[in-house]
Amino acid sequence: MAAEQAHLPAGALADWSCALLAAAGLEPAAARTVADSLVDASLRGVDSHGVARIPDYVARLRAGVLNPRPRPAVLRRDGAVGLVDGDQGPGQVAGVLATDLSIELARAHGVGVVAVRRSAHYGAAAYYARRAAAAGLVGISMTNSEPSVIPFGGLETALGTNPIALAAPAGDGLFDLDMATSQVALNRIYNAADEGRSIPEGWGVDARGLPTTDPAAVSAGVPLGGYKGYVLAVLVEILCGVLPGAGVTRGVGEHDEGQDVGHFHLAIDPDRTVGRDRFAAVLGGLVDELASAPTGPGHDEVLVPGEPEQRTRVIRERTGVPFVPSLWEALHALGADLGVPAP
Repeated sequence: MAAEQAHLPAGALADWSCALLAAAGLEPAAARTVADSLVDASLRGVDSHGVARIPDYVARLRAGVLNPRPRPAVLRRDGAVGLVDGDQGPGQVAGVLATDLSIELARAHGVGVVAVRRSAHYGAAAYYARRAAAAGLVGISMTNSEPSVIPFGGLETALGTNPIALAAPAGDGLFDLDMATSQVALNRIYNAADEGRSIPEGWGVDARGLPTTDPAAVSAGVPLGGYKGYVLAVLVEILCGVLPGAGVTRGVGEHDEGQDVGHFHLAIDPDRTVGRDRFAAVLGGLVDELASAPTGPGHDEVLVPGEPEQRTRVIRERTGVPFVPSLWEALHALGADLGVPAP
């Protein structure tokens, strides 16, 4: 299959991704968890957090900075609050465990709060919030990461992209939002560099602190909307770093070394307030009202959070996940190196 024509069905892509991760040393169950989360992001068009990350994960496994046999554990469970140790494995393994624990606690107490320490990159934050929403709850997930974004008014990196995700039942489906507190997720800049294309001005700055459209020249991301994104990033750092006793700012560790990333997972049962049915109906009505709002100059429609990703998912479930040539070639080369045939 020519690279420029490459599409793969989600199932085949998940199996291939799992096999690549397992061949790099990650135990099968963990490899499946990571692969499923990456393919889910690719299906939704969040390619920056999808299977494009496999070469990076493989490199980290080979370098010994990710635990290939993670055993995340619940260190403490006190009422509606839990604390999880990620055992320095891929963040998806600890993230799924923590999300499921938050769901269990919310069903028992109306709310479940689970913080995670000693973890690593966990992919797209919405993956965990949507897992709670699929259980009928309001789900919130956040994570910190190694410093890659300058504070507002600063020159050197101090915080990660620190995303915030929320998902909840709405009408007959799910509402979800997932946003970095930087102007864009840094992986979008890395993807642009890999694909040889420029980026919009305002996505990042060079070593002098000046805006650049060359992704290879970016030395740091910038806060979303200036000081407001900076404040949101600090909020995430408190809940994901300070609260669980995980790394904070540079204490998170660099990407090419063992890290102490922290996550925060919150589940709320709307049955304890307005009731699940009413919650879903009112939120569905809110979404419909926003989507039907009159459009301003230069816009054809008003989108609601999560709508572009859901539309992309519908298309990609039918046509398969598309590949840019550079990623197609990189995964084939990786497969040849690891002895994993392409589908």
